[in-house]
Amino acid sequence: MVNFSKSFSVRTKYGAMATVVFASIYVVGAYISRARKMSKEEHQGPRLTRSMSIAVLHGGQLALQRLFEYHEARADKSAVEIAECELKTHLAEQHPDYKKLQSVIGKLEMSGKEAQAVEILKNATAKARNEGRNHEAYEYEMLLVEMLIYKGDFKEALGRECLRHAEISDARRPLFKAIVHIIEGNKNEGTKYWREFNDLKEEFHCTPCMKESMEECQLHKLSTNFNEFEKVVDILKKDIIEAPLFSYPATYGEHKYAIPTHRTTCSSPVFFSDYWMVLKEIQNLCKNSSWSSSGLRYMQGKAETFAGNLSTQERIPYFVHYNDSIEFPCGFLKKFPISNSDRTDMENCKGVVVVSAIFNDHDKIRQPRGLGSKTLDNVCFFLFIDDVTLKGLVYHRLIPSKSKNYKIGAWRVVKVLSKGLYENPAMNGVIPKYLVHRLFPNSKFSIWIDAKLQLMVDPLLLIHSLVVSENADMAISKHPYYIHTMEEAMATARWQKWWDVDGLKRQMETYCENGLLPWSPSKLPYPSDVPDSALILRRHGLRSNLFSCLLFNELEAFNPRDQLAFAYVRDLMSPRLKLNMFEVEVFEQVVVEYRHNIKRGGGASGRQEVGLKGPKSKKTKRVGPDLLYVNGSCCGKCQKYLLEMWGESES
Repeated sequence: MVNFSKSFSVRTKYGAMATVVFASIYVVGAYISRARKMSKEEHQGPRLTRSMSIAVLHGGQLALQRLFEYHEARADKSAVEIAECELKTHLAEQHPDYKKLQSVIGKLEMSGKEAQAVEILKNATAKARNEGRNHEAYEYEMLLVEMLIYKGDFKEALGRECLRHAEISDARRPLFKAIVHIIEGNKNEGTKYWREFNDLKEEFHCTPCMKESMEECQLHKLSTNFNEFEKVVDILKKDIIEAPLFSYPATYGEHKYAIPTHRTTCSSPVFFSDYWMVLKEIQNLCKNSSWSSSGLRYMQGKAETFAGNLSTQERIPYFVHYNDSIEFPCGFLKKFPISNSDRTDMENCKGVVVVSAIFNDHDKIRQPRGLGSKTLDNVCFFLFIDDVTLKGLVYHRLIPSKSKNYKIGAWRVVKVLSKGLYENPAMNGVIPKYLVHRLFPNSKFSIWIDAKLQLMVDPLLLIHSLVVSENADMAISKHPYYIHTMEEAMATARWQKWWDVDGLKRQMETYCENGLLPWSPSKLPYPSDVPDSALILRRHGLRSNLFSCLLFNELEAFNPRDQLAFAYVRDLMSPRLKLNMFEVEVFEQVVVEYRHNIKRGGGASGRQEVGLKGPKSKKTKRVGPDLLYVNGSCCGKCQKYLLEMWGESES
């Protein structure tokens, strides 16, 4: 591509001239990269990514016009803030100016209001068609197709009526088809429509003449060279994938308090296969009629708690599963208080489900990033919230107060009534965390993600790389610091992660008495006894379901600190769990971690609880004289464990 250097000037709202020097045609890519970087920062003004890519593919004047609008928007942010109002105003005119409408569409993309624009344009198209204004309906629908592409709704875009009118010589029709087919990996179809697009441009003499600017000539060459055309489509695809699924109000602050990572290199990277190959393979796995999700029969009945508050001696016999006819305790011995419509939607999730929860307004809702174009069609995203969290979402106007079915970005939000739940919000969170296979009985794979995390990699790629390719029942990260359960127990007491230290002591003594040992090479292939359970990937089946049920029973018996019961359940259960405990560096590659909401009198310490009578606080119980001493002698029932952990003998 020929380089050129020519000044391009735009006028800001202050009347000054802002000059941009074009080094080459790849300036378009530079603007897109710059815009992508800005889109990841809060309150940095408009983004120019997808709409600029579409403009470049059109070639010529439209691309330069979009660039002009971008600089105007950077100088005056209100230019994009009022774009939705502008769209409604232009659509209401008796003789709409389609050039102005095209400009407004670009501004709406910059402001992240694609969803609103789609609804407005759908209504305008339907109204014009019903009133017999077919030309206007056609033009509105073409704008709608462009917005659907920005949103990543490619199937709906291709299905719009305006793209079926081959008798109309409109270059946008083959252009949009070429873009969608290339994005979806159908290169042959993409090439066919790209050729038709260029044939139509030549037929109507849409090539820059000698009077046109060098910029327009270069842009024209870019759109008429398939390799360069494909590169811009690839940029567009990446921008669509990386675009936020939901625009939060500034007051909500969903990306405050990020926890930085300091690793500059990764000694154990995770590698992902081709998206389309992964999609097809997981679709086939989920459709496999011979798939048996579990051989467990679950205990039914009525109890005061979800797990029945079983004693240690009542729980232990279920660790060895040898008879499929035996009913197994696995939660829901009391009804989980959600609506029937939510329950139906959960049962209809038959492939991959991503699950999270926010109780007591403890975290912010964070949208997944890096989703492939077909992921939202093949993966369910469910977020469980309680009444306290719901009030916060209504306050920030993220959901309407009178609506019964909530959706925020990718997340289908399920309201859980606080009445009848556990007093501790953290314990309520482990219900969807470990009973996911029961809440979603027809799903084949699941990902649990703590609400403090933001998913940065497509869930299909994660499931394939960490579970399917490893032939694992479950995948979970190793803890960054600890490998022994007792280390985590001591840290839990030391840092007041759980208020009842006496209870922690009883829990560890119970586990030591019933066979818990410190980690040693004899436990391989399990590389550690302590996970970071903020991210859990599962293949739903006998072993993973058994593990989840057993662990949930332990959490109800003692406390919601699942890292303490993890190795105890894993090591004692039979059949053995096929577990992929991946390195911390992998965890840091695939998620971004944020701090919990910061509140007075509660929050991350776990000491604020919400019971049936409202919030209450519990003071930390101090064990005396020490966590490890009983009647003045060291260690009690965990003496053998500690001596082995410290590398000493009992003699």
